[in-house]
Parts: sequence; structure tokens; C-alpha cells
Amino acid sequence: MAASPLKDRDRTDHRLEALMPTGIAVLDQITGGGIPRPSAVALMGPIGSGKSALVRELAVNFLRQGSDLLYYCIDDPADVVRLGLEDHNLPIPSLEAEGRLVFVDMFSKGAEKLAESLPHMDPEDVLEETMKFQDLLDYGRSFALKPTDHRKVIILDSITPFFLLAEPRRVLQYVQVMRFATRVAKAVTFSVLHTEVVSEQLENATVNLADGVIEMKKRTGEVLIRGGILKVLRMSRSTSPSRGYFYQLTNQGLVFSNSPII
Repeated sequence: MAASPLKDRDRTDHRLEALMPTGIAVLDQITGGGIPRPSAVALMGPIGSGKSALVRELAVNFLRQGSDLLYYCIDDPADVVRLGLEDHNLPIPSLEAEGRLVFVDMFSKGAEKLAESLPHMDPEDVLEETMKFQDLLDYGRSFALKPTDHRKVIILDSITPFFLLAEPRRVLQYVQVMRFATRVAKAVTFSVLHTEVVSEQLENATVNLADGVIEMKKRTGEVLIRGGILKVLRMSRSTSPSRGYFYQLTNQGLVFSNSPII
């Protein structure tokens, strides 16, 4: 017996509700409407390729859509990230007061501890004192379990220092736990990873743990152009890499080409 039009429409509406539009036209086009929710997404690329610029633009767009956002500031202090978001004319103090935006300033905690301890403490001990995985998990758990009618987004910018300072097995275990928290919260999590810094084996392990993978590569041979190529290698059940799009890093943010690379 044929399915009723009403049931077909209900299934379509449910599928659309499970996508979170990114607010970036090219990325929404590649992904068919946005990031599936829940999803743990790895954003990968070399240093200077624009990953932080992209993830902060995503943060702004998700906040404007009414999402709650937990931002782990690991590569930059929270003050720097906060100013970057304020440049987009967002009322950051109000969002923080409402509990819709929470910063975890791991960078500043690590820098303070390192300054106090040098030269008496090993890097891994500094990590134990400042970037405790249990603390990170506690923040993530509280955010995931907080009752709210808003969609939830978690950003880890970036997880590279963990791989450089701690045993890789522990870092991958943490990534797995955060993926589970993402499922519980029906959230979208972005984990930024610098390629060409950790081993290819660890890059592959991180990719294998992710539901989606976005890759940003620098353009070579064009010294005057700050930018690269963005490609979605995987998103949810789709395993076919998308075609790439050129982008430029400008003072106004990322500017994408309108047409894919042939």
C-alpha cells in the first residue's frame, strides 16, 4: 500500500529539522542544508588555513539562530575569541549572562600555570594541572544535560595541544566521550585539528571518530592570496567527498567562490 502524502511530508519535515543550517551558503549547499544533528565534526587543515576564522563565523551564525554554545578556547585566550565574536555585532555580555554562550578559557589557564612552573614542571604535568580532561568532561556534561529548548553547539578550538602534551590514547578517549555527549545533547560539536603537526596516524584516528570531516587546504603558488580550498570529505552517512570551493581570508571574514572547482 502506498504511503500517504501526509506521512511522507512528516518524514521530510523531521529530516529537515535534524539539519542545522550553518549560515554559510557554500557549506549549506555542500551539505544539503546544514550539519546533521547530532554530529561530531572534525575541522582539519594546516596552521594558517583559516580554521579558526571559519569556526568563529559558524559560532556567530549559530548564536544568531538561537542556539546555546559552549566554546573551549584552547589556541587563543577567551578575551581574543570574545572580541572576534563582538566584531560581528553580537551582544556577547548579554548572551553570557543568559547562559547561552559559555567560554572555557583553557589557553589562559595553561599560560598562567606554565609561567608559574617553568622550569620545574614537565609539559605533561602542566597539562594535568590546567587542561584536565575531567574538567573538560564536566563542562561538557553540564552543558549537554542542561534543560533548554535551544539547539546546542560545542566548539573545541583546537584539540591539537592535547596531542602534543598528553598520551594520544587519552586524547582519543576524550574525543570519544565528547562524541557521546554530543549524542546525548542532540548537539553539533566541532573539533579543530591542525594537520601536519601530529602524525598521520593520529589524524586518521581523529577522522575515524568523527561523523563529519571538513578539510581546509592552503592555496599554493599564489603568494598574494590568503586563502585556500574547502571540501567536505564526509558528513553523516555520506561518504563521497564534495567538490572543493576556493575561499579567501579577508578582514571581513571568509569569502567563498560561487562555483565549485572543476
